Amino acid sequence: MLWDPKLDCLTYKVKISNKVNFSKRDVLSEIARLYDPLGLIGPIVTKAKIFIQELWKIKLDWSEQLPPDAMEEWMNFYQKLAKVNNFKIPRCILLPATIRIEIHGFSDASERAYAAVVYIKCFNESGQSQTRLLCSKSRVVPLKTLTIPRLELFAALLLSRLVKKVVPILQLSIHKIWMWTDSTIALAWIKTEPHKLKTFVSNRVAEIQALSKNYHWKHVSSKNNPADLISRGCNVDELLKNEMWFSGPDLQTDEYEDNQLFPDPSYMCF
Repeated sequence: MLWDPKLDCLTYKVKISNKVNFSKRDVLSEIARLYDPLGLIGPIVTKAKIFIQELWKIKLDWSEQLPPDAMEEWMNFYQKLAKVNNFKIPRCILLPATIRIEIHGFSDASERAYAAVVYIKCFNESGQSQTRLLCSKSRVVPLKTLTIPRLELFAALLLSRLVKKVVPILQLSIHKIWMWTDSTIALAWIKTEPHKLKTFVSNRVAEIQALSKNYHWKHVSSKNNPADLISRGCNVDELLKNEMWFSGPDLQTDEYEDNQLFPDPSYMCF
């Protein structure tokens, strides 16, 4: 990651080799070069993490060449990595004369990974608003099988921890913090007293509630959830075309209302 002082934006400088044969060691070495501490290209890094996990599943030796199917998948991903250099991400996150600031965090999970992404939204005296990507984080799912609702809960916990770290670093006066998930089950758990839930869920809900005590948890549709992209992972071309990832979704007023109905958590035992 680099800073372009002329454009005042963050950029990347990725070089790819001309190799045509890769071992597991080679793949790990190339992926380690994707220096992305803020997770601004998180969906690309997630796809790389998922691929590494697949290599572990087939139990390759460190110096063993990738099998044909894995090699084809890797080359399709790797040969496009140089396009990461086309990203130019504005460094400035506030509008001039900003009078109100909100934090919007999103979480999501797939069968391959779970993730969280955080945005800052500001409003100025003229009524203009602007949303900018702050950071993201993802985790590949454990090899032990877990249900999607539990993975969605993992994602919500990851988001809670991430927002708790981000807010003090900003040193800004935040008006409201919104936490969004597209899982009605996870949201119902979060809004339930922990002692009413099974131990596995209860422990995580208790931590989420402690971390996000003054935050506003809400449901968002999957199409408006940018965390969906990072939970699945994508290649460079897909991310270059995805405007919502860097600028956040266009949430309508009714999505902020407290009129949503959720399942009764007392009988949910996922």
